[in-house]
Amino acid sequence: MFRKRSTKGEVQTEYSCSIRFLDDSEPIQLNFKKDTLGQWLFDRVCEKLSLVEKDYFGLRYVDAEKQRHWLDPLKTVYKQLKGVNPMVLCFRVKFYPEDPMKLHEEITRYYLYLQLRRDLHHGRLLCSPQDAVHLASYIVQSEVGDYDPQDHPPGYITAFKMLPKQNSKMEDQIQELHKTLKGQVPAEAESNFLKKASVLDTFGVDPHQVKDQRGDQLYLGVTHQGIMTFRGSRRTQLHKWNQIRRIAYEAKMFIVHVNVAEEEDAANAKKRKKDKKQQPHGYKCLTVGACKYLWRCAVEQQLFFTLASSCNAPKLKSGGTLFSRGSKFRFSGRCQIEALSASENIKRSEPKFPRTNSLPNFSRNKHTSESKSSTLNTSIMSEPVPEDRRRYNVYLAPSRRAQGMAEETPNQSFEITRTEAAVDVPGNAFGAQTSSPIVQESPVLQAPLAAEEKFDMQKVQAVSASAPGQKTPVNGSVPVDSSFLETSIDSMPSYQPNMTMDDEEEDERTPKPSLDEQIKQLEEQYEKITSDQNHIAPGGKVGGAAPKANPAPTSSSKSPPKSMCATCCKVLTYSILFAVLLMVVTFVVLFYTKFDHPLLDEGRKQLQFLEPVKHYIDDSVEAIANKFK
Repeated sequence: MFRKRSTKGEVQTEYSCSIRFLDDSEPIQLNFKKDTLGQWLFDRVCEKLSLVEKDYFGLRYVDAEKQRHWLDPLKTVYKQLKGVNPMVLCFRVKFYPEDPMKLHEEITRYYLYLQLRRDLHHGRLLCSPQDAVHLASYIVQSEVGDYDPQDHPPGYITAFKMLPKQNSKMEDQIQELHKTLKGQVPAEAESNFLKKASVLDTFGVDPHQVKDQRGDQLYLGVTHQGIMTFRGSRRTQLHKWNQIRRIAYEAKMFIVHVNVAEEEDAANAKKRKKDKKQQPHGYKCLTVGACKYLWRCAVEQQLFFTLASSCNAPKLKSGGTLFSRGSKFRFSGRCQIEALSASENIKRSEPKFPRTNSLPNFSRNKHTSESKSSTLNTSIMSEPVPEDRRRYNVYLAPSRRAQGMAEETPNQSFEITRTEAAVDVPGNAFGAQTSSPIVQESPVLQAPLAAEEKFDMQKVQAVSASAPGQKTPVNGSVPVDSSFLETSIDSMPSYQPNMTMDDEEEDERTPKPSLDEQIKQLEEQYEKITSDQNHIAPGGKVGGAAPKANPAPTSSSKSPPKSMCATCCKVLTYSILFAVLLMVVTFVVLFYTKFDHPLLDEGRKQLQFLEPVKHYIDDSVEAIANKFK
């Protein structure tokens, strides 16, 4: 009601944001205006990637409170990124399809493969050690091609960091499986990877940290199947979408209303028709922001995978109390059925795209790419890595060093980036040519994992207050304590995803402002200081300086609180005036009009005690009118 109108200059002002990709390639800069919607920005990113099946992807960012958010396509980018510094968005998979092989184009499946490769490295894609070894062997086949004893001596798998608890025994098994994948081109190896990953329980899980009634931590995931919880190494609960009747949140409490009748045996079908009860399941999140983010993710996933048409999408609201409006959600875009139908109508030829390699010194064998159709694009980017991103030298096969990088691989020295703030699958790390091969062995890096915790396997149905004194990192935040754990190849690891925020730009890859931007910032600060000095000074003139004799002390640092206080007083005054005006209008309509309506009649009955006030006002008006006669 009292919103400040934007001036023409503010609307035309351009802002810049950085977009990071799944392959960790060089971020791009996109400019937007104050009225630019999120859909426009997302469309520009998809055009850059030549991506048509874009319904499964989204842009994610982290706010000042270290909470993740998906960019809403219906809201302005400026409003959503206000207060975010630097403005960094990450291109990520938002909806994991139930069957990845139903995706029409190979480039879409490739970006899904990159996302799952990151999930596997971070521990979000939980699986048995045997399945993890198979998935890693497909990654190696896609990266380096067929196994060659001359190019791949014992220990070459050590250079690849694909698993969160990777050890020497796993690496030996990965090497043996790699030998059996001869002849698979990158597209085929990636398809086998997707088929294997899509049948896992944690496929598509973006874990949210919640607590049970004892304050013990568990992880909650939202996928195409429904809402599930994980304790230790087991999935303890799965509420399918056809069982869930309502999803809501109140403050830090995330509540799922499940139809109990759907979980009963088929023998009780008659009873089920007569009596359908809904049982609430509560999970306490760590912050109100994390709970709101979980609620939005859950309702959006439910609508995407269950709606037959996006035209029938309902408007949802939750979290409202006496003193807060709560959160509203309106589904945008197409649902899964519509996305699959639109994919079948794609008529363009398969776009060519470069596959990035996490270890550029391992070149793919020529016979691997030539053994299949030439239409499969198996090229590798060969751009140089910026100097500030070079930190570790990668492992190079001794046979290559002895042969002086013969024929297939030019004389190069490659380096890859390993950051502490975001440990992730290295991608698109490139080297520059040098006159002679100078290669060093790299230190063995392992992904930081949260310390192992022991959980009770009892089913959770209600959540009360968490145990005091326990500090657990917020969903998406960097854990305080981390350790490097070793596990046996025969034991099933517990679900301990690395909650390190790979979306957060706190590492050396943070794009620093250019010289022109710094000069512009200094000019804006100078104009602000000048405008503050031109205000009315105590004992002085408007726009001038105060007299030299005994000048009154000024406190420029306290001006923002005064301005804020003045704004609050103005809003309060307008609110009081509006309330008084509304009461007067209501009084006049009820007592001085002859409108006949059930609501007005009921109001007159309830406000009969105001009749003396009406008579007093009539007498006063009549007395004033008689004086002027």
